[in-house]
Amino acid sequence: MPGSRGARTRLDGAGLQEALRPLLSAIRKIAGMPDYPAYLEHLRRCHPERAVPSEREFYEEFVRSRYADGPTRCC
Repeated sequence: MPGSRGARTRLDGAGLQEALRPLLSAIRKIAGMPDYPAYLEHLRRCHPERAVPSEREFYEEFVRSRYADGPTRCC
C-alpha cells in the first residue's frame, strides 16, 4: 500500500544534514578540527557583539593559527 510505511520518514538534504550533525561533530573532534556550528552557538551565547565569520573564514583562520608557527610537535 502506498504511504503505509509507518514511522519511516524520508530525509531530504536538510533533514539528512541535521540527522548527521552529531556524527560529523564527533568526527571533527576526533580529527582535531573545530566545529563551526558549536562555535556559532558559543559566539551567540558569550560574544553577541562579535561579527560572525563565514564557515570558510572560520576554517581558514583555524588552518592559519594551527600551522602558522611551523611544526607543532617536538619530534
